[in-house]
Amino acid sequence: MVVHVVFEERYWYPDDGGQVWLAGYTPVDATGAYLGRDAPELAARGLRVASVAGARFQAAAVAGDAAAPGRPLELRRDPGNEHDPNAVMVLAGGAQVGWVPRELAAEIAPQLEAGRPWSAVVLREQRASPRDPRHGLTMLLAPDSDVSFVTWRPTTSSHRTRPPSGST
Repeated sequence: MVVHVVFEERYWYPDDGGQVWLAGYTPVDATGAYLGRDAPELAARGLRVASVAGARFQAAAVAGDAAAPGRPLELRRDPGNEHDPNAVMVLAGGAQVGWVPRELAAEIAPQLEAGRPWSAVVLREQRASPRDPRHGLTMLLAPDSDVSFVTWRPTTSSHRTRPPSGST
């Protein structure tokens, strides 16, 4: 499954205070408009955007190159998990980086057990600053054996123009 994205790096200022550096990809539609986490266009394709739960407890794996934006993730069922019978581990380069959030795991686990493929890829990373280690991940999950990104480029018909600087 192919998803159109744009790459961006920026600071984010959460409502609870602080500052977080975000770097990575954001899904877009055919016109280049950003698609939020709950966008109907993503849901219609079965795509889910979610934070990797528990990433802060897997610091070494999360900081590794295998967990960089755009890199594939492995989803592995953990039916013996004592905290959640629907648990789905998230691995990057064979190392655990966290879990699929509980609500989403309840949806995906039965499909994985039935042999339906799901894939995931790192969408964005979170850091305190561009120089600090990665401490969080956001992933894109797809009901397909593979998900890949294509960087969106405007075409002549979809290119948005801006008025020259200083004009109203």
